[in-house]
Amino acid sequence: MTGWVDPDTPSHLKTIESYTDGKQYDIVMSDEFNRDGRTFKNGDDPMWTGIDRSDDDQTANGRKSLQFYNSSYIHTKDGNLVIRTTDEDTKWKGWNPYLKKYVTMSRHFRSGMLQSWNKFCFTGGILEVRVQFPGKSDIGGLWPAVWLLGNLGRATFEASTNLMWPWSFDKCDPSLQHAQEVSACDVTSHFGLLPKQGRGATEIDIIEVMPGPSTPLPLVRNNLRRPYNSMTLQLAPGIPANKRRPQSGTLPEWGFNWYRNLTYGQNTSINPFFYGTYLAPTKTAEPVSRSQKESYQCDAISSMAQLNESHFENMHVFRLEWQPGDDGYLRWYMDDEFRFGIDAAGLAEQQNARIPNEPSYVILNTAISTSWGFPNPPPGCTEYDCKDPAKQCGMNPGWCKTLPAEFQIDYVRIYQHAADPRQTIGCNPREYPTKRFIKAHESRYKALEETDALLAVKTGGDDWQGPQCLVPTYQNPFPDWDVEPTISWVSPYIPHFLAFWVSMCIVAMGTTLWFAWRWRQQKRGAHQQQQQQHVVDMDPSVTMAAMNPLAYLRSSSTTTPPSGYQPIPTTEMTSLRTASASDPSGQQHPPFHHTTHAEYNAASTHHPKQTLYQAL
Repeated sequence: MTGWVDPDTPSHLKTIESYTDGKQYDIVMSDEFNRDGRTFKNGDDPMWTGIDRSDDDQTANGRKSLQFYNSSYIHTKDGNLVIRTTDEDTKWKGWNPYLKKYVTMSRHFRSGMLQSWNKFCFTGGILEVRVQFPGKSDIGGLWPAVWLLGNLGRATFEASTNLMWPWSFDKCDPSLQHAQEVSACDVTSHFGLLPKQGRGATEIDIIEVMPGPSTPLPLVRNNLRRPYNSMTLQLAPGIPANKRRPQSGTLPEWGFNWYRNLTYGQNTSINPFFYGTYLAPTKTAEPVSRSQKESYQCDAISSMAQLNESHFENMHVFRLEWQPGDDGYLRWYMDDEFRFGIDAAGLAEQQNARIPNEPSYVILNTAISTSWGFPNPPPGCTEYDCKDPAKQCGMNPGWCKTLPAEFQIDYVRIYQHAADPRQTIGCNPREYPTKRFIKAHESRYKALEETDALLAVKTGGDDWQGPQCLVPTYQNPFPDWDVEPTISWVSPYIPHFLAFWVSMCIVAMGTTLWFAWRWRQQKRGAHQQQQQQHVVDMDPSVTMAAMNPLAYLRSSSTTTPPSGYQPIPTTEMTSLRTASASDPSGQQHPPFHHTTHAEYNAASTHHPKQTLYQAL
């Protein structure tokens, strides 16, 4: 089995028509969750990973999340994925950056987050989910969500999202370069990223549910009330304060500068309560560092669509249509009805941000946060624990009775248009790679005690895998293009194409030098042989032994004098020289080899039976 399509997906649902362009899209990923008993602990599933950690970012502006994410609180039952939320306690040893030591930490609620980070990603297409929300429609406190995040950032791992979230900007602006870790001003290609390409961990929120009492809300349109679904594109750079960006509790038409090319469907309103976040400089003890130069404004282009009690009691379908590029768009639908749209042109005319192009993964979770659906607590009310009546002062009445609660997902399906090159699957596409950057910065994407961010998936059969062999053997339907070996050092970094040509030049230079040396040696030998042959030709009485008697002796064991030679008495031997001799015609010959006492002794020692000779 290949690809990411669940074999349980009905055949007639493997194609779908886009509501935006009317084209037919083919299914590229699906999970029907039909097999009960699946688990999602790290290493259990080829597509999904349930995380085991607190969602507390430990920053001065954070520390509002109340739940501990536990992978065992995610499972499949009755043909659905179930994310369970309870009021159970969790204690663990965690690093306190302010005290600079490990301390015992605790949370009084448990829930689940499932993410396909660095396993399954896609860029562009149609995402559709069928879900039923947890809890009660009229009691705020739970925060179920379905959202997408660019693969360069991993949700809840703040070191991976610092200076990365939610950048969607591909222009070189030196004033923003420090705040965007991967900037279009970068002319090098570190960690496999492309030069002059701005990158980030963009965020698209398909579902963020705000339950609560159905009382009138200020500033909203169409008389919209709780419960509602928030549909949002979060991006950076945002509109700066000096350009009159709207503040929470205002409307753009009051003279503020905001995005155009936004469209709203029936029972939908602009979200006047959230226009984005300013990421200010961090304090000294905070676990991530951000200087004044690295501070930046993020924008949230958000809308609210009306929900009702039925969404908490029955399944409903939510859809996102996403087209990347300069002419791209985002469209949100609920039960096949249009709710909200964003066009690329409206983004470009503000801060040159754009519709996300990042390979993005799917996140399904239920959070609990004092910043979402909780009332303003009275003075002194800082603890939240359903098991202690004294610590329920900051909660909505009756909320604790809604626990345990279950967020149920019937299916997740993703479709793409086969002829559109802007729509891709995979977490490491050629045009927007992530693999080597993540590998080089793996500590950002895992807990301190973990050895690997993702564990190898357990297998148990040819067609099914996971601890209970309940998961299809999902895999990419195409080979990994990025398999060349990485350079062992990080700095200085040499681009692969440059390293290849430098290597070729070194090999060519070495080969040329070797051939030049061989040619010179051959030419020198030929010249010497020509000189020696010239002597023999001029005087036949001169033999090769006369040219170099010592060499002759070393190469011969005979005691017979060469023709024209007689033995030299050793008593007369002081040195053996050959001088320039004149042949009968009076011509001069080259000097013969000069033999010293040392050479004679060496020759006599090495060849004790040999005798030296001189010419007659």
